[in-house]
Amino acid sequence: MFKITSDQQDVPCTIVDAYVAECKFPAKQGETNGRGEFVACYYDVVLQLQDAIGNTDVWHGEISNRTGTGTKAHLYRIDMTLQTLRDIDFNVQNLAELEQQFVATADRMISIPNLINKTCTAVVVKSVRESDGREFCNVRYLNKGGSSAKRLSYDEFIARRSAPAPAAAPGYPAAGYPAAPAPGYPSPAAPATGRVQNPYEKR
Repeated sequence: MFKITSDQQDVPCTIVDAYVAECKFPAKQGETNGRGEFVACYYDVVLQLQDAIGNTDVWHGEISNRTGTGTKAHLYRIDMTLQTLRDIDFNVQNLAELEQQFVATADRMISIPNLINKTCTAVVVKSVRESDGREFCNVRYLNKGGSSAKRLSYDEFIARRSAPAPAAAPGYPAAGYPAAPAPGYPSPAAPATGRVQNPYEKR
């Protein structure tokens, strides 16, 4: 298991094994997804990850027609798994392309050798087990760059908005933001300070 020092941390790692396994969360009898369809779980894509000091953990990508939650409620789990694989530069566009990468080993297990030795970033989250209060860490998701995005200050935002558009290549229009707002387009507002009104809150 990866060890982290904060509640969420990016862990650069290498895939040391990639294989197909039984579903970690098999479908329950009568279970339906967010579209009202009966759930079918086929298998998991399992990646064994190792960090720079030898700690290991695993990531499971579910191949099923379960639907996601929140902003991903419109996606099947299979779509989410394929997107994660693309995010780590394993460019399979559909299930058929993924399964073309499967190779039977000498003991008739299924390996995915072209995933082995790829590097990625595991976003690891610390949680507390309700039953005994013990802390544990889970790989929440994988990608190439981690979870940290540099926030822009208001001054940086204005500088980028006001930068001259780059010169256009021959035969192409100029790209980028206009140097000044177009007619009818408001100038950027100053950042809000203090309490911001929630649009869903009753006034």
